[in-house]
Amino acid sequence: MIDKYSKSTVTLHWINGALLLFLLITGTFVLSQIPNGIEKIDSFRMHMIIGIITVIISIVRIINILKTKEPQKLEMSPFRAKMMKFNHIAIYVLIVGIGMSGILLAQTTSLGEIVFFGAQKEIYAHMGDFTMGMAHGILTKVLIVMIIMHVAGVVAYSLQKRNIIKRMWF
Repeated sequence: MIDKYSKSTVTLHWINGALLLFLLITGTFVLSQIPNGIEKIDSFRMHMIIGIITVIISIVRIINILKTKEPQKLEMSPFRAKMMKFNHIAIYVLIVGIGMSGILLAQTTSLGEIVFFGAQKEIYAHMGDFTMGMAHGILTKVLIVMIIMHVAGVVAYSLQKRNIIKRMWF
């Protein structure tokens, strides 16, 4: 029985984690503080490109996880095992949902046309006024909570049992 995830799974995990951290920090604490206007277009463009890349990597990760052998199960209570599985699935669903809400928001507000094709249209002052903007913001906050739970679970398990970081390391 193997005791580590495959190199491809590990690589995708850490690249995805870094991209998510960047998107969540810049989206929540930087982009949201800049008024929507022409000076924000480059920031929108970067956020949108990295967001699309992150969703694609997440989908590749899901496929990779389904195709590669999983390391042996960790010793834990059935309840904790179910919570761990729920957390992982929720994170993937949220990433895809955030990506889709972002794409739909860009389409609904013409932001994609403005950012990528130079359309001369007004940039809406409050993206949260749109259903997809609200969804994007709410799903992002839920993802932050799920990631905190994920990291807390890894730390708690490591303190109780053994260092499980090496399962998801090179």
